[in-house]
Amino acid sequence: MDHKEKLIQIRKQSYFVRGDVAVFLAALLLIVCTLVVSLNVPKEIGTEFTVFYRGEAIYSADLTVDAEYVFYITGGGGKVELYDSNKEYEQYNRIQVKDGMVRVAEADCADHTCQHLGARNWGELSCGPHYLRIEIRGEGLETDI
Repeated sequence: MDHKEKLIQIRKQSYFVRGDVAVFLAALLLIVCTLVVSLNVPKEIGTEFTVFYRGEAIYSADLTVDAEYVFYITGGGGKVELYDSNKEYEQYNRIQVKDGMVRVAEADCADHTCQHLGARNWGELSCGPHYLRIEIRGEGLETDI
């Protein structure tokens, strides 16, 4: 068989055979099913939250009690206390607990990403510039640490 005949034979071949199409459809179906299940599985609601500074737990509180806290950095460590609107803070995050949800209501960091995460009753909130992480815990909730 010369060069031209080889090219003609290659052009006659199909790009996909039935088995290839079946594998692609099965993979697509598996991806769609995984997305549907993961998005529709109800999430457990947290009952408490823990504040971490540089990976160390420094404060825990109940999510059922509405309150406002302030996290601030002082003396090389992090501290959490009830928020006092008459007091001025530096390097701080104001943490608001309302209706069983926790959120960072105000922060003086440069990017304010933590404020845009919104209120949550599961998962985690974090502020990179202040090395702050708020982990929401409860029965049936698991987080990777």
